Amino acid sequence: MRSQSLFTVPLVAVAVLLTGCLDINLDHGSSDRYQEDFHFSYDLQPNGHVIAETFNGKVEIVGWDENKVDISGTKYGSTERLRDAVKLETHNSPSLVEVRAIHPSTSTGNSGARFIIKVPRQAMVERVTSSNGAVRVEHVGNTSHVKTSNGSILVADASGDLDARTSNGPIEVARFNGSLSARTSNGKVRAEGISGKCEVETSNASIDVRMNEATTAPVRMATSNGAITLAMDKAPKSDIRAESSNGSITVKMPGGAAARINADTSNASISSEFEVLTQGSGDRGNKDHLSETIGTGGPTIELTTRNGNIRIQKTSSSNN
Repeated sequence: MRSQSLFTVPLVAVAVLLTGCLDINLDHGSSDRYQEDFHFSYDLQPNGHVIAETFNGKVEIVGWDENKVDISGTKYGSTERLRDAVKLETHNSPSLVEVRAIHPSTSTGNSGARFIIKVPRQAMVERVTSSNGAVRVEHVGNTSHVKTSNGSILVADASGDLDARTSNGPIEVARFNGSLSARTSNGKVRAEGISGKCEVETSNASIDVRMNEATTAPVRMATSNGAITLAMDKAPKSDIRAESSNGSITVKMPGGAAARINADTSNASISSEFEVLTQGSGDRGNKDHLSETIGTGGPTIELTTRNGNIRIQKTSSSNN
């Protein structure tokens, strides 16, 4: 009898503990179990500024033909209390509209807010900030600062001096006119239309950039375990540095370009389609180091990788 009693008591205790665990899970539910939609609308002059800040949610900003900022979205929480604790703040004037989702002070449970915002096509999207969510900005006059984490960034049909930062997500900049500073990790970076400063950094992913105009600002690209491709429609006018590990590097530029090339790799080869004015070490066609001047010389192009080929190619255009 004693041994049976001792065996029964622990089983009862385990049952109580399991029941408690089930109660906790049912109480909190999924992070967006409780939701509440919201909507705001404000007048804004065509070239006015827009700021949007949230957490744990995606942000979409799209230009339209109205001189208004239309804000719709959803705030959510794993409990009603957490959902209601998410506060929304807005400030507006003829030249500026701001919307912010304020994080609850409690750290128990999950909550957040998602935004869909329409702005005048010529508006300046000054700052967009989120976390654990994607950010998309399209068809606007100017975009400046975009930041999130664990989510992708897309900026398209825009211009400006763009600073885009995320982690564990890709960055894509399409049909863009301006300079770019992009940084992420574990996500690829793809950009086109860059005409100013270009600084791109990622890890464990590739970089693919096309520059429409020659810039006098520096061009810097760095990744690990990923390939780098830089295509230039015009001959370079500034120094270029591209660095990778375990990835190839390809640079494409017009046939009439003039530059000084310094390239290094290991366990791979370097090839160049350009005629050489002066050449350093290495045999053309199969080498791991190349130091040469093409044309009459010009800006320095430094290319460094490990376990990856380096290719210097001519584009179909020969514009200088």
